[in-house]
Amino acid sequence: MSSSSSTSTVLEALDALYKNPDGGAKNRANAFLQEFQSQNEAWETANALLLAQELPLEPRLFAAQTFRSKVIYDLASLPTEQWAGLRATLLDALQSYVGGARVVQTQLSLTLAALALQLPDGSDAEWGDRVVPAMIERFGKDPASVGTLLEFLTVLPEEVTSNARIPVDNEQYIVRLHTLLNAQAGEVLRILSMYIQAEGITPSLQISVLQCLRSWLRAGEIHTSNMIQTPLFAFAFDAIKHEELFDIAIDVLSEMINETQEVHENMPIIELIISRLLPLREDLARAMQSEDEDKVRGLCRLFVAAGETYRLLILKHKSEFLPIVQAIASCAAFPEVEIAQITFRFWWLLATVLAKAREADPEIKPFLEIFENLLSIVIKLLRWPDDVDTASSSSVADHRDFRHFVGDTLKDCCYVLGATECLGKSLQMVEALLAQSQQAAAAGAQGPKWQDIEAPLFSMRAMGSEADMRDNNVTPRIMDIVASLPDHPKVKYAGLLVISRYTEWVAGHPERIPTLLSYISSGLSGAQVDETGAAAAQAILYLCQDCAPHLVAYLPQLYEFFTGLNTSALPASDLIPVTEGIASVVAAMPTDGAAETALQFLQPNLAALQQFAAAGPDQAKAAIDHASARMEQIQAFLSVLSSSSDFGKQLPASCSTTCNDAFRIVDSIVALYPNSPQLAERSCQLLRRGMALFDDLATPIIPSVLGRLAPAFVQSGIPSYAWIIGKCIDLWSDRADAALQSAMQSAFEQVSSKVIQMLETTPTQEMADTLDDYISASLQVSARNPVLLFPTPIFPHAFRAAVTALTLLDQRVLGTSIDFLCEVLGHDSLSLPVNEGHAGVSVVPYGEPGSRRSDTQPTELNHAIADNVRKVVANQGQALTSVLISGLVGHFQPDILSTVMTAIRLLALAFPQETIGWAAHAVEPLPNTTVPSKDKHAFMTNFSNAIATSSPVRTALTGLYGASRKSRERALVDRDGGGGFDVDRPT
Repeated sequence: MSSSSSTSTVLEALDALYKNPDGGAKNRANAFLQEFQSQNEAWETANALLLAQELPLEPRLFAAQTFRSKVIYDLASLPTEQWAGLRATLLDALQSYVGGARVVQTQLSLTLAALALQLPDGSDAEWGDRVVPAMIERFGKDPASVGTLLEFLTVLPEEVTSNARIPVDNEQYIVRLHTLLNAQAGEVLRILSMYIQAEGITPSLQISVLQCLRSWLRAGEIHTSNMIQTPLFAFAFDAIKHEELFDIAIDVLSEMINETQEVHENMPIIELIISRLLPLREDLARAMQSEDEDKVRGLCRLFVAAGETYRLLILKHKSEFLPIVQAIASCAAFPEVEIAQITFRFWWLLATVLAKAREADPEIKPFLEIFENLLSIVIKLLRWPDDVDTASSSSVADHRDFRHFVGDTLKDCCYVLGATECLGKSLQMVEALLAQSQQAAAAGAQGPKWQDIEAPLFSMRAMGSEADMRDNNVTPRIMDIVASLPDHPKVKYAGLLVISRYTEWVAGHPERIPTLLSYISSGLSGAQVDETGAAAAQAILYLCQDCAPHLVAYLPQLYEFFTGLNTSALPASDLIPVTEGIASVVAAMPTDGAAETALQFLQPNLAALQQFAAAGPDQAKAAIDHASARMEQIQAFLSVLSSSSDFGKQLPASCSTTCNDAFRIVDSIVALYPNSPQLAERSCQLLRRGMALFDDLATPIIPSVLGRLAPAFVQSGIPSYAWIIGKCIDLWSDRADAALQSAMQSAFEQVSSKVIQMLETTPTQEMADTLDDYISASLQVSARNPVLLFPTPIFPHAFRAAVTALTLLDQRVLGTSIDFLCEVLGHDSLSLPVNEGHAGVSVVPYGEPGSRRSDTQPTELNHAIADNVRKVVANQGQALTSVLISGLVGHFQPDILSTVMTAIRLLALAFPQETIGWAAHAVEPLPNTTVPSKDKHAFMTNFSNAIATSSPVRTALTGLYGASRKSRERALVDRDGGGGFDVDRPT
């Protein structure tokens, strides 16, 4: 393609990218432009576009970004003797943009910085070893081009120290870092000092000088010890007085303070900084008085930077640093919560220092007083606004998140002052508010708002994790006061959550249980459907878990309470914690009688399900929801019992009848509603929990379970059925008799046939859950009962299902599929020699139950399995290799890449020559924007050599993956290190 035609084609693509409303056209244009940037002709075309000042800004910006991409990724493809010419071209282009578009200047400066880092010392007589001096000579003498020079000097340290995409080895990087930055810091400081004192300097250039200074400070190349000897130090503090310079001045001073964090080596400098910082308290006070949030925020950042950096000096030099801490405290009290939040990390750091000195240093009292005031300040920050009921959901969510940050600062206060003292302060606030409320009620006046009471209650909850659970002073008063709180739903919600936090304390004071149970019950009464019910459910859960042995005596009352809830309007999400809590109490019972008690609590829900089943099909949605909730409750109850270390070890024989009765109920529901995903999910989860609890007692019903669920899956295709069938095979294969083995075989065949049918008729994207559960079942079968899979006609289809699943974006399915494929490719039988006599075997009689793993099976079956696996993998190896390599360079997430590489390694071990051909066929159609041609060739060379020499193929695969990442990053080379070339589109 000629230069002119290439230029016109690029212009057409850019026009489509920015102006064509068609999304498909934009995507095609974007793909073309990314592909174009990797081609050699892009050098010349980009130069032509860049110098065409008559063009709109978009193509010229694209050209500048193309140069940056080429210099970062393709400089090695350019002969080194042409590098000086490239440098001259870029400098000329930058010269042509002096006074022009700033965004193009930035891209060209970034490009020159990337080029400078890659130039070996001594390789370019005019520029290589003297980049900064050469740039100063060229752009620093004419006032019109000083801004361009400052832009380059600003991006240079940022690019050199943070752009890991620039391909230089560590040895060269160290050398170039010294040449470009370390050795030039003094010269940069000199020229910045000269410019800042220049007569007639404009505010925009002052900003550029400060931005450049910030960049070199942040990179650690200009040290504060050198800066304080220049006019820049005083100017940075003076700039705070000027509105247009305020923000950048705060940035510079913050970086300057950070540079002095080796405090013992910088004490004279720190003294000078503090002397200039303390007068700014007056500026902070004025900004607060005028409610200038921007200035308060900036000054808060500055004082916090000093506090955090010099925290170890605060107690050693109390009088000097106390005003700094007081200034930060005043920021915390500012009404804008975002400003208060800036201080939170400082309080955490200071709390660590103060807590260690609290007993040893009596002179820290002023700092303890600050924390006492801070406690009151942050509790007020917890207060919900008066308009919370009409506020937007997003603002409510933001404030809820903010309250948890405040909770961390409350814990810092506990660390310094002691949890008991802090909780006592919150308690006093609640007691005072309740007294005001009573007085107002008596006088017929308006008392405190609920927000006033709820805030200190929340603080008690937040500080609960720091509380002493042996305390007998404050905590009893907290428990007393909760019961006397106003009957406002928000206040009751907070009170219930306070109880949840202190149930461990209640376990040591069981006499409190009746009162607390009554209070919690009030939160669950009256058909509560709001957050109060949720808080009460949480409270009963924690109370039962922490006080289970004490609550055994209350089981009769809990039974009445529990059965009453089942007829209430409490949502299932709140019933589950209550159910789990009561199950914890049952699990804490002595073994004798525990099973009967459990059945007593489960019986109402079982009866409700039996009644639902007796009513027949086609019931209303409300009835189905109710049945689903009852099953979820039973599942939650059984889950707690089965996880108990004692319960279930010796279930009485009578429980086998319970197991049968419960299954008959579930069986009838599945029979009536096989096509209901809701009931299917609940039924299968309930069966899974029941099997875990009853274990051997459930063995007789497993054939019936399989006999019901397999046809249900065939009829409905609901994934849950396939999942539970896999669990049955996993749990019972080792103890299956001939009848159960036959039932497993029949169920797995039915499930497999249905999945095969669905793969032919249903888009793969709609089968993610089905494929995940089916492949998971196949994985369990391959490990626990391989004769159901490997030597059967099912296996080719199961293998194909796993290969197909690798095309999905669902990472959960991908992980399951890769695990299954590794199980297949690493199967022990593949280590057997090829047996030509069994090459066509596809079905083999089953071995005796209990002898199904490949290492214990007869040799005949081992060979048959190996032959069938080889045949299937040979037939589908090309498809498998293609999706593995495509996913490796595309949509696979990093956490499964190691397993993907293992699968390819196993494939190469079993089929070495075939895998080379499969890989070549898989790599060739990959777009060059995904993997450039040279990297494809390098991969195939390395991959083939690794297989030929029996070396690890992981190195070749890692190289291919790295090349794909590098290619994807080509479009992510803007100044901030992200975004494609179209991100910087000018407005």
